[in-house]
Amino acid sequence: MSHKPIKNNIIRFPVERIKNRRQTSHDLPETPEIHDEWNDDEYMDLEDKLWAKENFEELIRLYSKQLTDSHDDDFARFSLAQAYFFNDDYEKALNLFHDLHTKSPDDVELIYFIVEALLASGKTDKDFDWVAKPDFLHLNKKVISACYNMLKPGYKACSIDHLYNIFYEQDYLMFTEDQLLAVLERDSRFLVTRPSDSEGQAEVEIARRPAG
Repeated sequence: MSHKPIKNNIIRFPVERIKNRRQTSHDLPETPEIHDEWNDDEYMDLEDKLWAKENFEELIRLYSKQLTDSHDDDFARFSLAQAYFFNDDYEKALNLFHDLHTKSPDDVELIYFIVEALLASGKTDKDFDWVAKPDFLHLNKKVISACYNMLKPGYKACSIDHLYNIFYEQDYLMFTEDQLLAVLERDSRFLVTRPSDSEGQAEVEIARRPAG
């Protein structure tokens, strides 16, 4: 797959998936075989190890077998969809997410994954067969005006990350942080300062107009 999400706005995988879980066992093979006789602890250790290594192909194999053995296991279906998502196979992820969405149309975590998969594959909310369509916020003049009102002339600069998160906490966003930054950079009312190092956050403020 050639598509790469600019930035995942949802759960920070695989870190969040294995956070607060016990330490992964290091005696499992690098490319482990899947055994039917594994107990739950061994299976969870294997999952943790594969997520930690970002070995999404093996996770796909693992969850595919689990789903084949138990077709009604929606947790395995969701896990498989996640593995496809992080392996950049968004079409397969969306197909599985849709199956889950038909059963749980109001599941917030699921909706965020669907939105991310749509954005990462260059699609919009119109390209998904919603059972109950949530409210989405698109990158439009209303959003840009809200940015201006949030910053206000004379206020100190704000990181693009902080500015984006204000919207992110309000609604399902059909635009990425980088897309918002690009629009603000083209708008003469805003001054965007990009960091000299690659790890820093771009900052946005209202452009100061020349006196007189």
